[in-house]
Amino acid sequence: MNNTDIMVKDRTQVKDSAGAASSVFAGQAVGTVGIVSGLVGIWAISCMVSAVISAGPLGLITGWFSSVM
Repeated sequence: MNNTDIMVKDRTQVKDSAGAASSVFAGQAVGTVGIVSGLVGIWAISCMVSAVISAGPLGLITGWFSSVM
């Protein structure tokens, strides 16, 4: 008996230590950018609230139109 239907499976694993380090660095970079953009957003909202408190909503709108036009 000749069995010609033999399947051979070959599994290889490659561990890339440089890839793991770069993925950690990329994750930290994304986290840093997220934190900085959140701080900029909070700063922008606080500036808008301060402008509404000091000049009022109508004064804010008229000031915006006078600076744009």
